[in-house]
Amino acid sequence: MAASAVSEHGTGQHDGVFHTETIEGLAIRVYCRAGKTSEPPLLICNGLGQAVEILYPLIEQFPDRTIVAFDVPGVGRSEIPENGLTIPEYARFPAQIMERLGHDQYDVLGISWGGSLAQQLAHDHPDRCRKLILSIASAGGLGSWWGSPIALSEIFFPLRYANKAYGNMIGPWMYGGEAILQPEMFKEYAKLAIAPSREGYYGQVRAICGWTSLPWLHKLKQPTQIIAGALDALIPIANQMLLASQLPDARLKVYPAGHLLMYSHREDVGRLITRFLNEG
Repeated sequence: MAASAVSEHGTGQHDGVFHTETIEGLAIRVYCRAGKTSEPPLLICNGLGQAVEILYPLIEQFPDRTIVAFDVPGVGRSEIPENGLTIPEYARFPAQIMERLGHDQYDVLGISWGGSLAQQLAHDHPDRCRKLILSIASAGGLGSWWGSPIALSEIFFPLRYANKAYGNMIGPWMYGGEAILQPEMFKEYAKLAIAPSREGYYGQVRAICGWTSLPWLHKLKQPTQIIAGALDALIPIANQMLLASQLPDARLKVYPAGHLLMYSHREDVGRLITRFLNEG
């Protein structure tokens, strides 16, 4: 289908701009912020049910680099797909976004659920995906260690989206670590969230449960930075240790944090990722 790009509302946040791309027949909301350097752009693949807005505090940590992010189908302001999608099918959306934006090569940051898209992109487009960052992510499906019973129940029965007060109460226990000790921090983080559609959310859950990178993970050649939270109640550190053991060119950094670490430790994480991306 022919490309379609229209402005959503002029300028976005943090000097970025939103526009809509029609991909595979769906209207996909894309966020772009031009950088100050000629380094490859950083494509960010977000977590389960998360729209671009939740990334704003993290994006601020990369003031010089071009940033591209997007809402997956059924999440944020992107159109809801009529049928369920697989992870390889979800990964076609960012691949086409980067192609249409004219980026022949890019780095990919996959956060939580978005780590599956990042791995799939690295597998499907090894010539375009230069470096890989996998944060609080897993190998998916049968290759995952699931989190606590509270976290698992909220994944499959997300009542937190139906009631904000309940979400602020259960969210810290779902994320673990500093979110439990500092619930006000979680509330500040959650203020930026946009509830996904029911179809979009469960589509993402089904996709990750039916996918794993384990058969080909060892074949990925991209230099990879893996980021883990030692206190993560949602995607425990065993998942990141597995990724680090299977990827041939990977390093693992562990923070004393839970699943909130990309917000709570965003300054440290930003410096870590910047150093990794700037290495020759």
